[in-house]
Amino acid sequence: MQDLDRALQKLLDHDVVAFPTETVYGLGARIDSDIAIKKIFSIKERPFFDPLIVHTYSVDQAKLCFSSWNLIADILSKHFWPGPLTLVMKKSNQISDLITSGLSNVGVRIPKHSLALQLLEKLNIPIAAPSANKFGKTSPTKASHVRKEFGDSVFILKNENELSCEKETSCEIGIESTVLLIRENFEISILRPGVILKSQIVDVLEKNKVLFKWVNSTSKNESPGHMKHHYMPDIPFVICRNPAMKLSELAEILNSKLKELPDCIEGVQIIKPVQKIEKIEFLKLSTDPTLAAREMYSQLRSASERRPQALCYIQLPTQNSETWESVFDRLYKAASLIID
Repeated sequence: MQDLDRALQKLLDHDVVAFPTETVYGLGARIDSDIAIKKIFSIKERPFFDPLIVHTYSVDQAKLCFSSWNLIADILSKHFWPGPLTLVMKKSNQISDLITSGLSNVGVRIPKHSLALQLLEKLNIPIAAPSANKFGKTSPTKASHVRKEFGDSVFILKNENELSCEKETSCEIGIESTVLLIRENFEISILRPGVILKSQIVDVLEKNKVLFKWVNSTSKNESPGHMKHHYMPDIPFVICRNPAMKLSELAEILNSKLKELPDCIEGVQIIKPVQKIEKIEFLKLSTDPTLAAREMYSQLRSASERRPQALCYIQLPTQNSETWESVFDRLYKAASLIID
């Protein structure tokens, strides 16, 4: 494939490439090129304190990224890889401090996408890749999202079926991978929820009679995944957890509370209204959490392009199951304000 060969050459030339995975589009660079890794941070306008996830095409290649490999990693990788699960453990000397933002841990996964795997296998070098968007902004699930974000400055490797037809497809899952920290003492913690659930991880480990302990709190010094604001659209976005709230009351709260927000948190610009909010558009997602995850980022982007004064999502009391956790993790971080 001509596009695949061109993407490969870009990476060999110490450049970056946007490529599709089953979760979102990634902006990738080979792990052994500090020049290309620095380009990721520069192009995304990403602070160097935010680590990158490494992608490989095989378990054997993933093992080389870690200083050691344990039973938990072995069992989970056999069950969930290729797929949307990132394992975080102590890094090997193959992984630079630039990739991990100086942390001793690195996150690694094998993507479940044929084109991403072909690229990784042909390159035969792991690729560090965050999502292909500006820092703190909504993640891309289509090639057109990446193009709107970066123009012609980034080469985009497209899905195979998009090369022969005009219809554009979205990434199958639509949100980033579950990130699981595995400590050397077999303590484990979810740093970022995703479609692979805690209950599924527990089930696999218990069926394989693996001893482990869940830890809910983690230190910023040992792991990535602590950003409180991310995925934000270019318009004020709020979440209302009171379905009975009247529209007039909601608008009054928005006009009062949004003004009080700081302009920036953790390097992420908080989007606030430039004038009094009188018209509010409502985000409508599927009642199926799997479909809601797949369409969420695309709908946030589409709403931003329509430029309403404010965008609001009404969270229902029924949307409190484990399957909704990853969706609301993203929505809460994308929101400027959450109202009860």
